[in-house]
Amino acid sequence: MTATAPTPPKPITSAKDPRFAPTLYAHVGQAESWTLDYYRRNGGYEPVKRAFAMGPDAVIEEVKKSGLRGRGGAGFATGLKWSFMPLKDGKPHYIICNADESEPGSFKDRYLLSEDPHQLIEGMIIAAFAMRASVGYIYIRGEYVHAAERVWAAIHEAREAGLLGQNILGSGFDFQLYVHRGAGAYICGEETALMNSLEGLRANPRLKPPFPAAAGLYGLPTTINNVETFCAATQILRYGADWHAGMGTEKSKGMKLFQISGPVARPGVYELPLGTTFRELIYDWAGGPLEEMKAIIPGGSSCPMLPWTDAILDTPMDYESVAAAGSMLGTGGVTLIPKADCIVNATWNLVRFYGHESCGKCTPCREGISSWMTRMYQKLVTGRGQPGDVQLILDMSDNIGGRSFCALADACLGPVLSSIKHFREEYDALATTQQPLYPARRRWKDA
Repeated sequence: MTATAPTPPKPITSAKDPRFAPTLYAHVGQAESWTLDYYRRNGGYEPVKRAFAMGPDAVIEEVKKSGLRGRGGAGFATGLKWSFMPLKDGKPHYIICNADESEPGSFKDRYLLSEDPHQLIEGMIIAAFAMRASVGYIYIRGEYVHAAERVWAAIHEAREAGLLGQNILGSGFDFQLYVHRGAGAYICGEETALMNSLEGLRANPRLKPPFPAAAGLYGLPTTINNVETFCAATQILRYGADWHAGMGTEKSKGMKLFQISGPVARPGVYELPLGTTFRELIYDWAGGPLEEMKAIIPGGSSCPMLPWTDAILDTPMDYESVAAAGSMLGTGGVTLIPKADCIVNATWNLVRFYGHESCGKCTPCREGISSWMTRMYQKLVTGRGQPGDVQLILDMSDNIGGRSFCALADACLGPVLSSIKHFREEYDALATTQQPLYPARRRWKDA
């Protein structure tokens, strides 16, 4: 008789599944959760012991098997990224944590930094061991003063306990970790601009190739990951790759920190499995909207906005499903836009942000976003629109998209093009009658 293979368990795609329990945020909000004593009492620094026992190559394979993808917005396979670091090249290797959380609508990493910094430190030790890196930097957004102080204090605790420095836990592995505070520049979220800033240079993006894994910080092999990504690596080494792969969808595995802002009953950060629907996040966890909604930005300000429909609400929050719906999952920063708000006004707020944050290195961004696009939106929302203005914005977008040195200009075009696509009538009203269909409840000052 031929034995029948057991049916694999159904993946967890809802936080309401009794098998799901938060891990990344399990200790956020607990008393003294940022201290080494608390962290070790709750199993801290046991995963790194497992990593040392496995060996560097096996750690990378474990992360690959887990299906972890970068949580900073791009969603690139983390294990594959780690494998790009050259081996036995005789050069120092660096790892960097991008904690410059500046994307409007994103605020998940600040709580990991301030409430559970040892989880991040442990994840960076594991990653450094896997990639043979001897030095790491945590690049923290300048405004996160409290978080930076907590992280520095945790690093000092770890050094005194022999968890950083020479011969960590008797493994023979040496690793030093430092904090660098940014100066409030959104462009530093771009990895090569971040490295320039870290080196004391102007925060302009670099030409790629060479990519950071070949020539990064100080021209040496470097890998950069997000705070949440490093913390997820800690949990993968704690519970195993199969545990992580048992959550989410076929191509988007694991748990994710979703943020929700706007007029909802309980805005905040929610740790949910990938594949959870927008409806579950908004209604079951955030308590539902407080007024009628018009649009949703699914993953941070750079992601194209989507109309408020049942089909969108029932879309699973994973990389592939959100892309198929016409947007991106990004950082998981969900923002709701009320029906009573003028969509052109809301988009102008984003355009002005990107115009202000442009480094000015390339012409499409410096002239296209910071100058022309900002002025066109100001013209529309201040009652000076003319027929043809909307088409001019579309023509300018054609000349900007895909032509800037980094992705900042394209990030600005996400909300611009999607708002015109889904809410063209609001633009046309401002361009022809100079009167908004939805009078702005929040008037922006003239730029």
